[in-house]
Amino acid sequence: MLGEWGDDAAHWLGRALASATLQDLHKQWLHGAKLYRIMHEGECVGAYLLRVDSTARGQQGVIVAAAAELRGVDMIQTCMPAIEASFCGVSSIRFHTAKPAVARKMARMGYGPQELICVKEIAA
Repeated sequence: MLGEWGDDAAHWLGRALASATLQDLHKQWLHGAKLYRIMHEGECVGAYLLRVDSTARGQQGVIVAAAAELRGVDMIQTCMPAIEASFCGVSSIRFHTAKPAVARKMARMGYGPQELICVKEIAA
């Protein structure tokens, strides 16, 4: 369900944070990233934020952040087809995670590593 920013979305997206902040995610939403809620029996059980980047190889879908939980349900396995279907006209889809377990689950769904990201903080 495509939607507006709200406390429920902030709650779920906040669970997906690694190096970004909730303010970073909100800014991406303000600049065009699409926010979706995952609903079950009228209750929000997750959210994901998507954008599309232009690359040398064409349009690339980006899963900016995603988190969901429903007791007894593998939410990655259940939700990824809908997340992937949300992208139209892209040549690839990428995600970033600091969670090795998520990377392993996504590898079983056809996603493979392409780069290592390193950051050095610079004092202002």
